[in-house]
Amino acid sequence: MKFWKGFLRLLSSLQWKLVYIFISMCIILVSVVYVVINTGLQNIYYDSFANSIETGYKNWIDVRGGVPEANQKLTEYFTEGGDTQFFGANSSFLGMTVIDLTKIQTSTGGILYSSEKGYTDDPEAFANNIKTSESLMSIWAGNQPQKNESLIKGPNGKYFEYIKKPKDNLIFYFTYQEEAWLPILEKFNYLILTSALIAVFLSLLLGYMLSKTITSPIISVMHKAEKVAEGDFGEQLAVKSEDEIGNLTRTFNYMSSELKKTLSEISSEKNKVETILNYMADGVIAFDLKGMAIHANPAATKLLGSDVVNSPFKEFAVKVGLDVRIEDIVYFEESPVRESDTILNDMYVKVYFAVFTDTNKKPEGIIVVLHDDTEQQKLDSMRREFVANVSHELRTPITSIKSYTETLLEGAMEDQETSKRFLCVIDSEADRMTRLVKDLLQLSRLDNQQMNWKMECVSLDTIVKTIVERLQIEAQRKHQKLDSYVIGDIPAISADKDRMEQVIVNLISNSIKYTSEYGEITVYVGIIYNDIYVKVTDTGIGIPSESLPRVFERFYRVDKARSRDMGGTGLGLSIAKEIVQAHGGTINISSEIGKGTEVTVKLPREV
Repeated sequence: MKFWKGFLRLLSSLQWKLVYIFISMCIILVSVVYVVINTGLQNIYYDSFANSIETGYKNWIDVRGGVPEANQKLTEYFTEGGDTQFFGANSSFLGMTVIDLTKIQTSTGGILYSSEKGYTDDPEAFANNIKTSESLMSIWAGNQPQKNESLIKGPNGKYFEYIKKPKDNLIFYFTYQEEAWLPILEKFNYLILTSALIAVFLSLLLGYMLSKTITSPIISVMHKAEKVAEGDFGEQLAVKSEDEIGNLTRTFNYMSSELKKTLSEISSEKNKVETILNYMADGVIAFDLKGMAIHANPAATKLLGSDVVNSPFKEFAVKVGLDVRIEDIVYFEESPVRESDTILNDMYVKVYFAVFTDTNKKPEGIIVVLHDDTEQQKLDSMRREFVANVSHELRTPITSIKSYTETLLEGAMEDQETSKRFLCVIDSEADRMTRLVKDLLQLSRLDNQQMNWKMECVSLDTIVKTIVERLQIEAQRKHQKLDSYVIGDIPAISADKDRMEQVIVNLISNSIKYTSEYGEITVYVGIIYNDIYVKVTDTGIGIPSESLPRVFERFYRVDKARSRDMGGTGLGLSIAKEIVQAHGGTINISSEIGKGTEVTVKLPREV
């Protein structure tokens, strides 16, 4: 079955169609030759037949002298058994019948004489048959004899007819049988048939060879097109001629190279878009006009979950808490982009809707962009909280200064002891405001990268030892044990000495503040891999686990009342973190309630 299908497909190919055309042209040409030769030969024999009759009749009249006498003698000649040889045609195939119109109604049809076969056997049947001639019927109807060059089919085969009417009541009816030229015609037809077979064979052979020269490049182009469709652009086709086929091959090679270039650009752009979508932080979901999800990037799946991402738009809108329909976005929105806010899994999410179109600007669907705005909301909240904290921190000392100043102005200055005590409070509050403003200015310079760093070669172990010695007095007031240990040889690093001292002082001071009497504070300096670390551990009150992620936030205090009483601004750890990060390092804190706190600063050897 497959063989026959393949065979039929082969026969329907362009190559064989061209062969069919060659063979058809050959057959048509031979057929035309056949028709022309057969018709021409028939016309030639008819003309020869008619001319021989006219010539023979004319010679008879010239010899006998006078038309009436000649006709009478010709009639007598035939009725007495004469032959038709003097008419020039082959008498074996020439027949003649003499008809008397005055006796047409008789049983013999007025036939006076006939050399045709069958007349002597059955004159009456012969008369009935000859009456079917249209030419004779036209004469019997009173018309002149008509010339009929077509063959007439009679009981004895096909023949030509020719009529002479020498006078009103007499007709000479001549016939000429087809057998006179049929052998010659058959030989011609045999030659034509033989020539046709040879011509068809040569047409098949030459047509196949010629069509192959045409179809071979086309087949090569077809195979190359199949490979191009599969993505294999490979080497180009060879141009073997300068004709239309060569131009086709050259054009196909150009198309292939341009297509390769275009597909490469499209693939590159596609990869870029896919990479952007896969790694962008915002979630992206595409829906068609029917509301079915056709694409979602990993961020959208992570944000919403696969169930929500793969849901139709109507269910998606319900699950994300938005009252919106795809028709309203596509057809009834004045703005091409629509924005909505919602809360998903305790996250603030901004949802943007945009319509995408085809090349004819016809809408094909919508793009939904999900932007996680939680961090921005937190920053806004922190900013508001920061402003509130700054206002509160400044208001407290200002209120104290204002209250004590008013009290002094109202007469308390008369009491020297009270005045001195009030002025000490005012001085303390002013120092507190100064520290706060100083810390805020330092944070501002750090944020805006306006710090003037004095980078120099410093030794961290020396800085730590110096600070520990300096803070021993403060630790001894609370009967605390403050020790430092240097582990290994600590290389010098490039850093801002004053800023590093600020960080270490802040960490040790915090440990002293939040460690009860008779507690222990230990400072370690060592090397781990390519980093130099400073670790401060204490046995203090500790920090709750829920507060650990926020200890480096500005103005954040675990115990606000106690921290404020101890004179802190709530900015020390924030400043310390900014300074360490500016030096390319990290700062981490771990703690347990009632067991103490551990703060580790790591700095690279080359800062």
